Formats: sequence, C-alpha cells, structure tokens
Amino acid sequence: MPSPEIMNNKEIDGSKATNEARRPSVLMLSPFFHPEKISTGKYNTFLARQLARDAGSVRVLASHPLYPDWQPLKSDAGLAGVTIMRGGARVRYPQAPLLRRAVLELWYGWFVCSRYIRIRRSADIIVPVFPPSLFFFLMSPLLPSASRSVGLVHDLQGVYAGHSTKLGGRLVHKLIHFIEKRCFSACDSLIFLSKTMQERAVSEYDLNRSRCAVCYPFVALDHATVDSGSALKDLFDADKISVVYSGALGDKQNPDGLYAFFQALLARQRDVECHVFSAGPHYERIRTLADTAGSAIRFHALVDGKHLDELYARSDIQIIPQASGTSEGSLPSKLPNLMAAGVPVFVISDFGSELASLVKQARAGHAAFVWDAAKLVDEFEHLRSLLKKEPREARRKRLRHFVETHFSVQNVVDEILRHR
Repeated sequence: MPSPEIMNNKEIDGSKATNEARRPSVLMLSPFFHPEKISTGKYNTFLARQLARDAGSVRVLASHPLYPDWQPLKSDAGLAGVTIMRGGARVRYPQAPLLRRAVLELWYGWFVCSRYIRIRRSADIIVPVFPPSLFFFLMSPLLPSASRSVGLVHDLQGVYAGHSTKLGGRLVHKLIHFIEKRCFSACDSLIFLSKTMQERAVSEYDLNRSRCAVCYPFVALDHATVDSGSALKDLFDADKISVVYSGALGDKQNPDGLYAFFQALLARQRDVECHVFSAGPHYERIRTLADTAGSAIRFHALVDGKHLDELYARSDIQIIPQASGTSEGSLPSKLPNLMAAGVPVFVISDFGSELASLVKQARAGHAAFVWDAAKLVDEFEHLRSLLKKEPREARRKRLRHFVETHFSVQNVVDEILRHR
C-alpha cells in the first residue's frame, strides 16, 4: 500500500491557547473526503469544515479522491483547519460492485489501523463514517478508554445486501450484518441520517436506543441562490422544461429504471428535456445504451461546486430516485440542497418512505411509489401543475424555515461534540 501524504494546515485563527485546551480533538474516519464533489465525500467535507470551527483540532484519515469514478486521483488538496492523511492512490478497483466494495473495505481497514496506532492518544472524539465498516471492526479493540466514538451512519449496507436471493449474496449479507452489528455496538453513540434508518438499525442490530440520535442531512451549498452565472447556459434549452438528475448513480438509484422513465417522458412530452449529470460505471453504461438507442437524453459530467447554484437555478425539476426496497437504508443528502434552492423534486421511492414524507410535509414536490415508466409519466403531471402555481423564488422563501429547522450542520456538530 502507498505511504500516506500528510497535509498539515494552519490552525484556525483567533483561538486562544487556553480555549484550545478545553476543546476536544476530533478524528474523522472515511475514505470519502475533499475534494470529492458529491455524496459522502461532500458531506464529510462540509462537516469537517464546521467541526474545525468548534473543535480544538480535526484530523481525517481519507483516500485520495476516488468517487464516483472509482479511479483514485492523487491529490494534495487541503482544507483550512483540518489535517488530512491520505492513502490509496495506487489502489485499483474492479468493475464488479461486490469486488470493488471488498477492495475498499480491505485496503482502508489496513490503512486506518496502521495509522491509528501512531495517533491513538491524540484524539478525544473518533467519528467513524459508515460505510465502509471493516476498518472500525478492526480498530475498535485499540480505542483508549478515555476516547469517545460517535458513529455517523450514512447507509445501512445490510439493507441493500439483503435483497440478494443467490447463495453467495446471502452469505455476503450475513457477513455484512455481522460486521455492521459489531461496529455499531462498539460505538459510544450513533448518529443516523433518518428516523427510519435508526428504527431499522435498532431493531435489526438490537441497539440501545438511548445511544442513538437522528440528524438529517444538512445543506451543503456555499450559497443557495436562484440565479448564479452562465457557465451552463448552453446545456439547456430555455424553451423547454428541464428535468434533471444530478449526483451519484449507483444501484440504490436504480439507473435502468431512471433511464426507462426518461425515455418514456421524452416520448410523451415534447416540451421536456432530460439531463443526467453524473459519473462512474453505471453512468457510462447508461450513456452508451442511450447513444446506441439514439436517445435524446443529455449526459454531462458532474459540475464543479462553484456551478452548483447555477445548475439548480436552471433545473425546473430534479429527480430523486430510490430503488425499490432500499428507502430504509439511506436518505439522499441532496434533498436539503434542492429545497434550499427552491427546486421542485420528483421523488421515486417506496410507499411510506421518510423521503416521500419529508417532501410532502414541506410541499417541496411530488412522490411516486412505482417504477413502471408509463405510470411515472402520469405521476409526473402532478408536479408539472405545481410549477405553474408557485414561482421559484416564492417556493425558496417558503421553504427556508423548513430547511433551517430540519437540515442544519450545526445539529450534527453539537451531537458529536457533546460526547467530549
């Protein structure tokens, strides 16, 4: 394995030495981190940035940027107030999702344990971000009694693995279930990104509910505006309704179902254009499929963070898909961003999902509970009618209070630091 590159950034200005001594040091553990543009990496970056303001010090053990392409790019990108130790620049990931996950679990587990032994006495609060999980299974026996561990659960991998009917899949599910249970039980406390995730984990892993908390994903935008720049202008037709999917495209988003829906939507509604902003194996596969079929779906690379406000401003509707049977496993972190920007959302999820409930409660869009393409087009009409009733700016202002009360990064920081 490669030696890590250590980037030591300056401490936050303005902190007095006496105050620093009282503020805890935090160690965050996740391969996904800055400068990744989406998903867990982006979430972790915003969280670390906020922790750096409130904690004595923040250190992260991370991979070189790898997601969503699963091709590590050597990086020395730093983050103010955060010390980053990186590894995995030479790791090569297989195409098969199961093997890819196994490679990630194994090398990152080795990396964390080998580095943690050297710094174990310097962290007051340890924040393992799940998944992956094997690293904490291996390192938990090394934790000093004086340190506190606060697990941050982004996905319940046992929920996704549990859908396999093959013998190999069932064995993998049992292994994941065993490791997740041991990891969650070893944490002093756990933070889940949704109530349904917490309930599923408490029930399935026999966890102590008093040690669990729920903090919804937070807004991860530097600005939430309705008009920001012209870098993406040529990608959109101003005379059509722009329907957009942007972000990670993996199994839990049901990429084939999303492709079928977009195809059906374009066939029936001529005043609509469909865009996909993503990267990675599923994205490349679907794009090739669309090219072969002569599809009018437009495919684009992920936008830089500085253009995200503009992307949202040019999106008339954004799609948030969840594969059937997976809604208890995660809550999409893009939801707060889209609400903050006032973008109407079309959710495809399980009946009764927390995602659908939040959208309905906030009146932020429409939720459908089927994956039949023709029925989804019918459901889509409900959302189109909403566009005519409420201008973007009015929607954004109306949703501001809901966003501020439900999706705050400070809630997560406070929950972590109360365990000092």
